[in-house]
Amino acid sequence: MEGEDEGDLSSRSRGVFLREATGLVREAGWIDILIFASLNISWGLSAWWYFLWGPYFAPGGNLHLGILLVTVPMVFGALAWALLVTIAPRSGGDYVFVSRILHPLLGFLSSFGWVVANFVWIAVLSAYVADPALSITFSLVGLSGAAEFVKSQVGLFLVGALVIAISAFVSIMGMKAFRIFQAACFALGVLMFALVWAVLLGASRSDFVAAWNRVSAVYGSADYDTLVREGLKYIRETYGVSTEYSWDLAKALPLMPVAAWGLLYPYLAAYIAGETRDVQRSMLIGIPGGLLLTAISWWITGALLERVVGYDFLLAVAYAYGDGLELYKLPYPPSYHVFAAIMAPDWAKWLIGLGFVAWTFYYALYSIMPMSRIFLAWAFDRLAPSFFADVSERFHAPVKSTILITALGYAALAVYAAFPQYLASFTAMIPQISTTFMLTAVSAIAVPFRSKTKPMYESSPVSKLKLGPVPFVTVCGAVYAALLLSLLYFYFTIPGLGALHVPSLAAMAAAYGLGTAYFYAVKWYRKRQGIDIDIAFRELPPE
Repeated sequence: MEGEDEGDLSSRSRGVFLREATGLVREAGWIDILIFASLNISWGLSAWWYFLWGPYFAPGGNLHLGILLVTVPMVFGALAWALLVTIAPRSGGDYVFVSRILHPLLGFLSSFGWVVANFVWIAVLSAYVADPALSITFSLVGLSGAAEFVKSQVGLFLVGALVIAISAFVSIMGMKAFRIFQAACFALGVLMFALVWAVLLGASRSDFVAAWNRVSAVYGSADYDTLVREGLKYIRETYGVSTEYSWDLAKALPLMPVAAWGLLYPYLAAYIAGETRDVQRSMLIGIPGGLLLTAISWWITGALLERVVGYDFLLAVAYAYGDGLELYKLPYPPSYHVFAAIMAPDWAKWLIGLGFVAWTFYYALYSIMPMSRIFLAWAFDRLAPSFFADVSERFHAPVKSTILITALGYAALAVYAAFPQYLASFTAMIPQISTTFMLTAVSAIAVPFRSKTKPMYESSPVSKLKLGPVPFVTVCGAVYAALLLSLLYFYFTIPGLGALHVPSLAAMAAAYGLGTAYFYAVKWYRKRQGIDIDIAFRELPPE
């Protein structure tokens, strides 16, 4: 209210918030945040997407230039997230700062849409551990029967169910268990890259050609020279495009939306800001650091692939696989780690394959754990039932909400295993960019200038960072918004990227409609109880 001093407001808000402390404990450090950001991008899984689908959607576009085109502006995007959670150091991510900086409804819808999408991802990405991760690994070491089993409906469900169970257990056991688990996945994933690089560094083009021809002969697939020759001919004749590899900017621009499938995602560490020590330092190192480590690893991998495998092969195999040509008959998709593994001894094949499994294994955890923090933040603001905020005194984790999320995750997995066509094509790129990411960018632009958040901004160390007279957080938000708008252009104009999947867009639109109705229904209900939840959104929730 106008004329209401800060002391009066704090006194009144204490009666609005669920209680005066969350029960969460600050345990994570900058290394944990760095690992969190790196794993959520997934150097390994997103590198597969980039080196397979990058040449497919941008034939002839320089892969290194594509990495740069997203990494450079996304550094500012990563900093926008880090700076905002420094200003609002609470668990719950964008919900907390968007609801305070822009509008409570926008904060709720941003997080509600994220929650809806992540129930799908719990199912799909836990099943990714079975196929492609384990199925590729088993195929590489000659266990074709095991590879076929994990691809089956039963195999997908059993492996996915195990992944969800482990993820729920880790989440319930609290931050210490979470830190150990993600560090183990990260270590195994980094070992995979080290082995891939070592194999490629020690190999020549002729070594790869010989290895490829041996494997292809087993499955009746095209040999190296035939695949390159006929694949490039098919591309030119079918699509009428040049296959010449160059640094032409126009050719590289369509690589941006493919690179963004990975490089856009270092942000998730912001969801545990309330459980992070020295938030400013940890977030400013960890979130952009995860992005840069990913870009560097991709750059090295791309350089080695171009030297040993050859760009023409990457382009030809992408179309042979993507368009279902007879030239490609291997039982697994072409991947950078497969190209190294076929030249490696059996023990290295196992480690490379299991490293790729590690790059997918934690994704269910990265849906369950942050979602429980969102639920907790909603409950503190009286937007969700109070049991969502029940935190175990022993584990310092919201156990009840984790169990509920896990149960719903199993339901989603059952649907995916039985009817994969209904969820496999789900994509939230357009709604996620338009809401969660764009609202974060706008919040970063606006936070120094809005009267209701200016005191919060000026009391944080972020206020000392300026680029000339302009607040640095505003600069970061503006560059981030420009990147997001550029990506939206590609997702709206290139149907093959899948972001224009109508059922996905309809599902997310319905989620936002439902979220809006729920928000105002709860607001009305709380008002009848004598609780004005608008007061809560005028300051940060308790720690």
